[in-house]
Amino acid sequence: MKNKFGNKAVSSVSIIGKDDGPTSVFIVGRSNSKWTFKWNIHKFFYDVRKKRIVKSLKANPHSMEQVADYITELGFSEVDKSEPEYKTEYSQMRASFIIQYKPELLGDLAEAPKLENHEEETIKHFMEKIEQRQKAAEDIPPDIFDIDLHIYEKGDGNNQSRITVEKNYGYIGGSASGSKNGFMREFDKTFRKVYQYYGVTQKDIDNNTKRYIELVKTLARR
Repeated sequence: MKNKFGNKAVSSVSIIGKDDGPTSVFIVGRSNSKWTFKWNIHKFFYDVRKKRIVKSLKANPHSMEQVADYITELGFSEVDKSEPEYKTEYSQMRASFIIQYKPELLGDLAEAPKLENHEEETIKHFMEKIEQRQKAAEDIPPDIFDIDLHIYEKGDGNNQSRITVEKNYGYIGGSASGSKNGFMREFDKTFRKVYQYYGVTQKDIDNNTKRYIELVKTLARR
């Protein structure tokens, strides 16, 4: 199957739930030996870093309130909740959290749609169901389900970074865009710093909780 990703054939298209957040993403597999080789090298070093982190990680937890304060200490400013960008992200994220944590509120749309095959029409129908589910979640009023979302930004116009915190469910997300040399690498370091500050309890380590798993994965990424 050919598509706008270029002249190379697409070998597979699938959807996975992000472990570090409520959204889902497409993964496009390509029959490209060079790409596969680079991926294997990347995975090898990721696994090495992960083992080192697992071995050295100690309990040093902080609350989401403390994390929010730490983010501002790093020079980020909180986006006002009256801003259009906040309202848009709040609406989309609240819907995503409903889908992840309270799908029963969606009634007939509670069960996630399944991608039966990779035919164009099947994928199109699948995406329509995803959008329908998202819209249904957005229509659920906040007095039935709400989130405590905070958005922090830092930048100079051409280089912008953002850290998103949802305090009720312990979610931390980040994104950045910029042209300055090394800017993205610096943001990755900052984001890992924030996640490391959030930390884990000894109970998280002993029980291999989601919080522990996400911390290890975030610190191992480069």
